[in-house]
Amino acid sequence: MKQEKRTINLYENSSQIVNAAIDRIVVEVFNKRKEENCGQTILLTGCSPLAGTTTTCISLAIAVANTNRKTLLVDCDVRKSIEYKKLNKETTIGLANYLLEESLENNEIDEIVYDTNVEGLKYIPCGDYFENATRILCSTKMMKLIDVVKSQYDCVIFDLPSINIVPDAQVLFGKVDGIILLTALGETRKGQIKDAKRKVSPFVQNYYGMIINKVEKDVYAKNMKDFDYYFIDKRGQQKLTGAARKKYKALSKKEVKENETNV
Repeated sequence: MKQEKRTINLYENSSQIVNAAIDRIVVEVFNKRKEENCGQTILLTGCSPLAGTTTTCISLAIAVANTNRKTLLVDCDVRKSIEYKKLNKETTIGLANYLLEESLENNEIDEIVYDTNVEGLKYIPCGDYFENATRILCSTKMMKLIDVVKSQYDCVIFDLPSINIVPDAQVLFGKVDGIILLTALGETRKGQIKDAKRKVSPFVQNYYGMIINKVEKDVYAKNMKDFDYYFIDKRGQQKLTGAARKKYKALSKKEVKENETNV
């Protein structure tokens, strides 16, 4: 009997700062694309737990889908029970079910692919909890899944648990086009970053870079001058910053004076 699948609701972050940062990641990702004849596969994994990997994957997937590319987000963290997952509470089957050949009618990939409320974006949930996740991610079925989705989508994003806690992400390093590490400022230790980079080093040609999450706004502003140059204020008007704001104000005052003189 075919199981009914609900549409997964995903929501873009409302913060202009976060979305601007995600846009920078999208540009970096596309600039590193090597092959044009098949989809680009990207793996994200944390250097430490709670680095914000899943949240970043969701935001990145929405942003890529917004570029009119067929996008697939795959939750590969089958070690967590459904109640601890952000998106999987509305799902009944997923990746683990496919890899273990359980609870599926025809054991086809399409059976575990869910629609989302974002146009062009599909989602594969983690499925049932499975303790020995590394073993099923090493399976030939997982390799087949990667090959199939790469031929069907323009961009596939894999969400993996922290590389320094479990080796799941390492299993897929050689099968994806790009690897992105995530850290949390003030939480991820230097030793964890070094260990993560050491594990990525054999696949350095696939290493896209590192994302630093949980950065306070004042710290971000110090390192990203005029980051809000093109932002919109609460009144819906564009706000210029720094030297541009002073120059704009000076020009405005000059125009007012010239108009008064002409009158």
